[in-house]
Amino acid sequence: MKTRGWLCIPIVMFVVLLSSCTRGTLEMTDELNKPLPLNKTKITIGSKSMTEQYLLLKMTSLVLRQHGYPVNEMVTLDSDAVRSAMEAGVIDLYWEYTTTARQYYQKQAPIYDADEVFRLVSESDAKKGIIWLPRSQFNSSWALLMRDDAAKQLGIRTISDLARIFKEKRLTMKFATNDEYQQREDGMKRLQDIYDFVVPKNQIVAMDTSLLPQAVKEARVDVAVGLASDSRIKDHHLVIIEDDRHLFPPYHAAPVIIKKTLDQNEEISELIEPITEVIDNNNMSELMYQVDILHKDVTQTARNFLLQKHILQP
Repeated sequence: MKTRGWLCIPIVMFVVLLSSCTRGTLEMTDELNKPLPLNKTKITIGSKSMTEQYLLLKMTSLVLRQHGYPVNEMVTLDSDAVRSAMEAGVIDLYWEYTTTARQYYQKQAPIYDADEVFRLVSESDAKKGIIWLPRSQFNSSWALLMRDDAAKQLGIRTISDLARIFKEKRLTMKFATNDEYQQREDGMKRLQDIYDFVVPKNQIVAMDTSLLPQAVKEARVDVAVGLASDSRIKDHHLVIIEDDRHLFPPYHAAPVIIKKTLDQNEEISELIEPITEVIDNNNMSELMYQVDILHKDVTQTARNFLLQKHILQP
């Protein structure tokens, strides 16, 4: 998930070519260096600096290259950086999240209906020459995390269960989240309002997002507000507590593309659509697990997935 908002810096500083990255999982493969026809437009695909975005970038790049497009891959630091790069015409295409666009770029209140927020962000961005292609079922949203054994022992399956147990039996439970979530409109205050319980401030521990799963695993806290797409959930034997009252706004991933680029290359929408149709939380989490935990190459991981789904040809 995303850093949901950071200060923007000049494009020349935040754009990093994947080929210059030091992480082995981002190295270019021979397939990406094959000679290509000269009659196709070069497409620059962007990415934020996180594994799920690297995977989406690689999937898109592999598909476009197989259909003859020269591709330039660029990684930016965060949401503001990649958006600024697109608005400046440096990037043609990248994958964005609906509520990130709604709150951080368009400065509007969150909407909790997935189809409605997609419609509104699409309409707003279309006025700026940015086109949202159909969204996926991959929802990289917030989630409440617990240790699987602890949740089973306490009989907690939903956040309603958690609120009830907290009020009746476990008043000393500690919650962890990052500083941003404590201040957000859709953050801790909304969690407590929607589920009708109050966590004392001295039982809320603030820490970096990257540390949240480990804190739950080590039982330093009982519950963490983390990311549903975090690959360490599986590795740390954690469980996502069901959001039965629809607390968290949707962050569905969708490809966005400059209108001019799409007008000149209309088939791109059809070429990318099979990726959109197959990715979801389950398979994206598994792919991130392979890259982050098993340290598999991100390009090869993306390629194997597309081959399994018959989106790429061997």
